[in-house]
Amino acid sequence: MPRCNKKTVSFLLTTRCNLNCTYCYGNRKADYKTLDFKFAERVLRDYVEKEELSRIRFSADGEPTTEMELLKKIFHEAKRLNPDVLTEVITNGTFNEDTARWLAENLDFIYISADLLPESHDKCRFTITETPSSPPILRNLEFFQKMAGKRAKIGLCATITKYNIEQQKEAIDFYYDNFGVDIFWVTPVFTPVYEADEKICESIDMTQFARSFVDAHTHAWTRGVFYESSLTANFDGETLKACCACVPMPYLTVDGYLSACKMAAHGKTAGKMDSMIYARYDTEKDKIVYDAEKIKILRSRTLQSMPSQCGICAVGKHCAGYCPGEALNENIGLFRAKTGVCRAIRYIYGEIGHLYDEKFGAGGFPYSCP
Repeated sequence: MPRCNKKTVSFLLTTRCNLNCTYCYGNRKADYKTLDFKFAERVLRDYVEKEELSRIRFSADGEPTTEMELLKKIFHEAKRLNPDVLTEVITNGTFNEDTARWLAENLDFIYISADLLPESHDKCRFTITETPSSPPILRNLEFFQKMAGKRAKIGLCATITKYNIEQQKEAIDFYYDNFGVDIFWVTPVFTPVYEADEKICESIDMTQFARSFVDAHTHAWTRGVFYESSLTANFDGETLKACCACVPMPYLTVDGYLSACKMAAHGKTAGKMDSMIYARYDTEKDKIVYDAEKIKILRSRTLQSMPSQCGICAVGKHCAGYCPGEALNENIGLFRAKTGVCRAIRYIYGEIGHLYDEKFGAGGFPYSCP
């Protein structure tokens, strides 16, 4: 099922984080802020009433598990309104055992950000005291593997950097053999949204990534492991819209706005990402105030509105112009495509695209792109 069809409401719980990753796209210098529960409650009720909610996602400009009480409150409210709603968290995986147990017993999916093998992960993802962050992740993965009565499926989200670009195949075996992890989503590193001059973001060779990905993907299938990328997120079906930003589906920001993209995590200081901010929460009236013109523009971002080469591209209906958030962030424009990514997507599709119908059929991917 294409990404734009996923009825997901995402809660960006906090700006607080216990890591200091070199390439982080978030705003580390922002004063710590936390999502307003009444805002979350209002959005949940609205989307349940409109029958536009099948999944909720906990994420953040920081680390969502630093606000566990708020996470639990929103979780219980969502389940009260819709007992069948799927629940997931995207986390850096450095939480304690009590948190690990609650997440595993209650959520449907736990996606841990781990940049493949520990030695490459620790080159970019440090704690705020500058110590490696892989040890607590591995400890929690071991805990999940041994835990009885676990509900959640465990997956990994990896940022691909120059350090791990050739480790993709090896990492599959490491996490599958040692911890039973059989869900992977990988994304090439991209330019930070905030404070880019203070962060290290060395771009990677996208052709090299594509070749290494195809090799890893083929290996993963032989082992029964799900291994996909932001580049292949629409390979399981045809689409005219690249993602939920073009619907739009909401990300709730800590300053009371609805964003169409996780990269636009602050409404008041969205800057170049302002096109993604399409509504605000009126606290006095307990009402979401929508910007009809912005919604119209976001919805018009379709394959037909992209440059002509997208329309005639063999992968056009499995890409639809790729990520609008990355295009905005890199000042390419909402209705333009990242040509370097285009070449990689075409290569991947040419090598393995014909296998997706055979593998997944009409039902599409069993796991949603985080």
